Amino acid sequence: MQVEEITQILRESPSIRLIKSRSVDFFLSFVIEAFEGQSAIMQERLHMLLENRLDEQENALVEDNLEMTRLGESNEQKAKRLIKDWTDKGFLTNYQNEEGEVIYEISSHTSKLMDWVVSLKKEDYIGTESKFKTLFAQLKELVEYSNEDREKRLELLRAKKMEIEHQIQRLEMGEEVDVYEDYQIEPRYNSLNKLAKELLSDFKEVDDNFKGIIKEIYERQTDNAEKKVLLNYIFDAYGELKQSQQGKSFYAFWEFLLSADLQKEWDELTGALYETLENRGIDAHDMFLREMKKHLFDAGEKVAKTNDRMSEKLSRIIRQNGQMNAEVTKQVINDIKKLLIEATKQKEKPEASLEYETIDINLPVERPLTLTPIKETVYKDKPDIAELSLDDLERIGKLYNPFHIDRQVLRDRINEVLYDRQQTTLAEVIERNEGVEKGLSEVFGYIGVLKEYKTVVNEERQQYIVFAENKTISIPEIIITR
Repeated sequence: MQVEEITQILRESPSIRLIKSRSVDFFLSFVIEAFEGQSAIMQERLHMLLENRLDEQENALVEDNLEMTRLGESNEQKAKRLIKDWTDKGFLTNYQNEEGEVIYEISSHTSKLMDWVVSLKKEDYIGTESKFKTLFAQLKELVEYSNEDREKRLELLRAKKMEIEHQIQRLEMGEEVDVYEDYQIEPRYNSLNKLAKELLSDFKEVDDNFKGIIKEIYERQTDNAEKKVLLNYIFDAYGELKQSQQGKSFYAFWEFLLSADLQKEWDELTGALYETLENRGIDAHDMFLREMKKHLFDAGEKVAKTNDRMSEKLSRIIRQNGQMNAEVTKQVINDIKKLLIEATKQKEKPEASLEYETIDINLPVERPLTLTPIKETVYKDKPDIAELSLDDLERIGKLYNPFHIDRQVLRDRINEVLYDRQQTTLAEVIERNEGVEKGLSEVFGYIGVLKEYKTVVNEERQQYIVFAENKTISIPEIIITR
């Protein structure tokens, strides 16, 4: 890292700004207690918790800017001001849920600082042996999987095979099983917990990046940015994030985490680990690893929901801009009508006129001017009033789709089918859930959700899906696997 980069981080990082704050101890103790056992808090509850803390320990808070302390300010007002200030500085993040309620979470910057503070705790002993073996194993793995030489890979695999065969032979000859001592287990267990917490912080950072894009969308929309510019920003920012090293790593890991086999193996391994710790009498004071899968799923699902919110916002922008253009056109027409009505009420002719260039046209055989009145044409027949039947109204109604497609419901349906089988098809998922209820939009919703799963498209086989009465759509067979 260059000196300029270090200087920029020290100057701009919210984590550094927080640790330099005079109220860092008050803030950290408050959020640790407030967010204990949960990752998100409603706005009203967070205000209430902070107000209660101020009532109990008001003197414990030392603000950075003493001028911010206002005379006559109640603790309720101070709590709202502090939470807004912490959010503006990046210590907390907030967003609106589907019901429009404001939700607060600990930001990735605060999570990293908390992990760093915990890492400063002096350990009973330093597990140098476990750290070196971990370092050595990762070094071997990095060298092995970064070398494209086929012969070299075969050589390494044969060496591994020979080592495994030697271990099998020694065990068959009655040699005792080589197991870790307690001093080897404890540092490795602590290292696993530390790595798991760092992984959870990475999820928060990816989620913050998506939320940053959504926040920028709101700001640009508030500034009345052109739809073209706004859409270009959305697609460019989303594509850049997804194609970045961080984005690729996250999506690859999320796909790996959704594997049913991995989930089963994870439960078996963690269960065996804690059983070993209990049998050996090793104090497993940090139980984070036991709930690791749940934490990762919750964090990953939040990223997916944030992604869905961005897609929904994009859809709203497209629809809203179309409606706004129609409203503007309608307003202009109404204004013109009002001006014309006012002009007809005036006795004097308006001085306003239009000048435009014309082409001189000479028609030698055109009809001459005449004073003979033109006979007025009288229409006696009147057109029949149109009548619409119920069938006509139903066909017109089908031009507009009023249904809202809940992507999470579609995910749950797919996961339910995959729970007891290795693979399925989109047609089987739809059939198992009693067909399509909301027309083509629901079918396209399924196809949009499938990008989160492992799928194989069989172009040689077509499947027919009924999406309305007597109406079907033909699509290639889409096979979904765990």
